[in-house]
Amino acid sequence: MQKPSSAPPTSKKKLVIMGRSGAGKTSMRSVIFANHTAADTRRLGATIDVEHSTIQFLGELNLNIWDCGGQHKYLDNYLNEEKESIFGNVEVLIYVFDLETTNKESEYTLYDDCLRKLSMFSKDAKVYCLVHKMDKIQDPEQKEATVESYRRALAKRSDLFHPEVFGTSIWDPTLYRAWSQIVYRLVPNMQTIEEHLRNFCELTEAAEVALFERDTFLVVCSTSASQNVHQDNYMSISQHIKDYRSACSGLQAKFQSIEITNKHYTMFIQPFTRSTYILVITTDHEIEPAVTKANIASAQSHFSKLAD
Repeated sequence: MQKPSSAPPTSKKKLVIMGRSGAGKTSMRSVIFANHTAADTRRLGATIDVEHSTIQFLGELNLNIWDCGGQHKYLDNYLNEEKESIFGNVEVLIYVFDLETTNKESEYTLYDDCLRKLSMFSKDAKVYCLVHKMDKIQDPEQKEATVESYRRALAKRSDLFHPEVFGTSIWDPTLYRAWSQIVYRLVPNMQTIEEHLRNFCELTEAAEVALFERDTFLVVCSTSASQNVHQDNYMSISQHIKDYRSACSGLQAKFQSIEITNKHYTMFIQPFTRSTYILVITTDHEIEPAVTKANIASAQSHFSKLAD
């Protein structure tokens, strides 16, 4: 395995979450970063003005999150008196569209206004649009058609920026898929981490390997020996582990690790570095579980220099 490069210096990235009141901005942030379950979010109140939080992610990366309240009086202020404060030095703008809105054109108008201010103060920012509350649509084809409709409409309205559009819900793994993609591009040495994870997968003859951030359980990166692996599987694992960990906490028990063996595979999910968990799946039954565990243990210090 190659010698890892030194860890990058501490990096702080500003993420602004914008959208109208009731779109679900604070709920999704609470599910991802505050370990709330979807049901817990029913007790959350509306965000007053701007709620700031700094989240340490993968050791050296700090996410400076600005959750902007969506009431009309605050929106006017963001776009006028506070425009430079809100839209200056932004790394990522996350605009949340409420699927249940009764005035889609008003949503688009606010989005346009936000992009105009962003172009003035942070023209290199990356824009993500989350079409939220997709659980309200049951038919999978209708869900995809709805997201595609937003994708086409937003592409026409975004000259400088090229937004990535996701359909999301706090009730299923789609929220983890979107946020995993968002933070993936913020990790400064991601290519190096991926390269070393591929080496680990090959050397240990694993079928699949994935890294999860320890607190949020967002997928950091993954690799596999096959091309037939669905990334959504890892997002489902993220959601299930977060829910299971919450249940353990409610029983005053601590989630530590999972090991599953059946006739098809053996799967390990366990702490890896100070800021990650690792998932390793083996399908070769001649590989003893103890050998896989030993391989994971021997790689911990190596990856700590990359991820922590």
